[in-house]
Amino acid sequence: MPDTAEQAVLVGVDFTADRLRILLTDERGAHVADSDWPLPELEEEEAWVWEVGGRIAALFATEGQRRSALAIVVAAPGSVEPATGRLIHCPTHDHWDGLAMVDALRRHIGAPIGAENRTIAALLAETWQGAAPGVDDALYVSLRSIPTAAVLVAGRVARGARFAAGALPAVPTADGPYDQIDLEQFAGILADSAALLDSEAVVIDGEIEDLDRLVPLLQGVLDEVAPGPQVLRAALGDRAPLVGAIRLARSLAFEGSRRP
Repeated sequence: MPDTAEQAVLVGVDFTADRLRILLTDERGAHVADSDWPLPELEEEEAWVWEVGGRIAALFATEGQRRSALAIVVAAPGSVEPATGRLIHCPTHDHWDGLAMVDALRRHIGAPIGAENRTIAALLAETWQGAAPGVDDALYVSLRSIPTAAVLVAGRVARGARFAAGALPAVPTADGPYDQIDLEQFAGILADSAALLDSEAVVIDGEIEDLDRLVPLLQGVLDEVAPGPQVLRAALGDRAPLVGAIRLARSLAFEGSRRP
């Protein structure tokens, strides 16, 4: 028999060019429900918000439950202006450039809502519940799809003048495992970056075969040229952006509870 009491939950949303995932947790971040769906072509803002908002509503009602949102955070594939929740540029879908994610969802859902770049969300997840919990100075790198990075300095995310910090234009994309020459070039780029930032940890996410070679390679380079940073395999894999969205939703819900 379904519980008739309303359950307040945190909502994390993660979307890419072809996939939508939603995670619901309690206020502490403990799992309540989750699901994922293929994402159709959604060229218009209204089509996007009906798809995302509709999936949230459907997950709220799973198994006859009555749920409401404490806060919602969307992890998006591109540079995001955090103050407005607007997707400035999506490298895989130009028609999503300028997508007003937060404003669109607010028109349909009455809850605190925020948005973040999904690589930054992954960084925040790995330094919360992942490979580097509690680390305040970290470089996070994802080799999935288009290689990207995110940086945490003294506990603060480095965003850049155009909210595009973390781009890795010199790193090639690969349909399969990277060859050794590409990995050696990549290790040099990351070693310079970690030394420049004086990072405590470098967290790398990607396919197992690439990590098996890159993690020890980069650690060896750093030990030789800039000892100190520890190179770590990402612990959360491709769920990291979703977990990071929940971490941000917790903060957003707490901030909302403090307002008069």
